Amino acid sequence: MFSTLDAPTRRLYFLLLTGFIFFGIIFTITGAALPHVIRTFAWSYAVTGLVLAASSGGYMLSCFVNGFLVQRYAPKLILIAGLVLGAACMAFFLRWPSPWLNLALNFGIGLGQGCLEVVINLEVIHMERGGQSRLMNLIHACFCVGAVIGPAAVGYILKEDVPLPTIYVISAGLFLFLALLVVIVPFPRVVAEKEQEAGSGAHLLRNPLLLLITAALLTYVGTEIGVSSWSSEYSVNVLAVPASLAALAVSLFWLGLLAGRLAISVAYKGSRQDRLMLGLSVFGSLSLVGMLLARSVPGLAIAVFAAGLGSSGFYPLGMSLLGRHFKSGVAVGTAATGGAAGAIAFPLLMAVVSQRVGIRSGFWFYFALALLLVAISSALVGMVRFRGASKTA
Repeated sequence: MFSTLDAPTRRLYFLLLTGFIFFGIIFTITGAALPHVIRTFAWSYAVTGLVLAASSGGYMLSCFVNGFLVQRYAPKLILIAGLVLGAACMAFFLRWPSPWLNLALNFGIGLGQGCLEVVINLEVIHMERGGQSRLMNLIHACFCVGAVIGPAAVGYILKEDVPLPTIYVISAGLFLFLALLVVIVPFPRVVAEKEQEAGSGAHLLRNPLLLLITAALLTYVGTEIGVSSWSSEYSVNVLAVPASLAALAVSLFWLGLLAGRLAISVAYKGSRQDRLMLGLSVFGSLSLVGMLLARSVPGLAIAVFAAGLGSSGFYPLGMSLLGRHFKSGVAVGTAATGGAAGAIAFPLLMAVVSQRVGIRSGFWFYFALALLLVAISSALVGMVRFRGASKTA
């Protein structure tokens, strides 16, 4: 897998792997701590949804803007700026009960995450060879490693009665350490002038394939983040699981994602990412039915893990498919912006639905989104097939 990378590029790739582990930690710890935060600060579901959505709002804005900036400025500088900003906001997050202060801090955390998303995905797209997606899936598998570690750490901290902000201070230290490594490690790829001109045009925003991939990632991320963020609260509310144990539901979900992404990275050597995305979307929708029908803790645990498997490769496969057709920072930023929009809209709608009619009904809403994702994935398979036939002709 790494034989196609020269020594400087290989060093950078392993640095990016580390970056996505840290990214996964901060991305999931808030969802794992959600039951504790709701009960400690006495926030309603609607207010909690707004605080969660703030991170996605910053992430969406950052992804879109950085899609253009990365074509003009050094990716290293953008990545360093995002890491420092994210660390500064993490150091003060959840120290005070004010939802509006925490909303602003979470918005800043999202801005930093968007820098990581665009820079790392674009760099890996340029490293990938032969239209494959093995390097991309491994990168996103490392995101899952962090996403498993983070909630497990939250569960331990809550069990030991350690103040919750401690986990965010530790995460801030990890981001600052990563920023130092980015300063030291060279970025071998330099954006060529002709690539800047070709990749920075707004005309890409009208490309049908890019728009369809963006719609797929929008729906997928909304479902993925929603299940990840609310599965712990679902466990507490529906099955009366203790909050410290319910945090492990988030880890189980991300363990499923990790297993799926590692398996795809090792075993899948094809280049029809669209077909695999369709299969995963079908499996993911069936897994959500399992969550809704579960009446025991073991049954719910199995269903949550299966939901993670169904979600596993969709995002990295979508990014690899994007890279095969565009190799542009604007395209990466646009697709990532779509994912961020889903992460804002759907968990927020989930919070409103759950506030009014209960959290179980909120998860039926996610099942409806999963069916929509199956429909979009089917359309994506058809469009890729049509483009291939047109090129052949």
